[in-house]
Amino acid sequence: MPALAQRQLLQQPGTLSDAELVAQIRDGAMAPFELLMRRYNRRLFRIARGILKDDGEAEDAVQETYVCAWFKLGQFRGPAGFAGWLCQIATNEALMRRRRLQRTRRNMAGVVEDRWGSADPVAELRSPDAGPAALVHEGQLRQLLESAIDGLPDVYRDAFVLREVEQMSVAETACCLGIEEGAVKTRVHRARKLLQRNLTAELTTAMEGAFAFDGARCDRLVAKVLGRIGTMPAP
Repeated sequence: MPALAQRQLLQQPGTLSDAELVAQIRDGAMAPFELLMRRYNRRLFRIARGILKDDGEAEDAVQETYVCAWFKLGQFRGPAGFAGWLCQIATNEALMRRRRLQRTRRNMAGVVEDRWGSADPVAELRSPDAGPAALVHEGQLRQLLESAIDGLPDVYRDAFVLREVEQMSVAETACCLGIEEGAVKTRVHRARKLLQRNLTAELTTAMEGAFAFDGARCDRLVAKVLGRIGTMPAP
């Protein structure tokens, strides 16, 4: 794709569908892949961050997701379903990364620590020091919400982030996690019950801003991925 056409494409990111961008990438263009990354950075980061509970690890997981997607683009059958395909790669990458981190921590400690063995798995969440008036501030509400979600047991948090934070369907969530749809509903229900012990209904207003991914962070991740795949042949 000529440089001028690539610049025009980047200036009008919403004019082409995922399938059209994928077709251009397969023809050897790089700019459409950057558009896809910017289109899905926030969603993939929130999925990975919800699973890993760590910003840095989540960024690395998203980066690996894009590199993996680049290599496997020939396997994508489309034309619909690109977003779900990408989310499934991100979920698998984050889950694999979490298992590896858990093994590392167990090996370093020499013991398996069952943090959630108590009857009340969210009892360890600390109440915020700020008073009720201060918690009205959106930033504080968002931080409290993220902390509460991080405090959920892994099995519930994974389903909750995909289904409630990212608003994926039950079927999409089940596909990403490799479980039955009934299990998704059960885990999300239990996650909500646990969160209700520590949160009020007002916190739902902060859901949209949880695990934000934009600005410099978005630019940094895009630059890293483009740097890694820039010298590779088109998929």
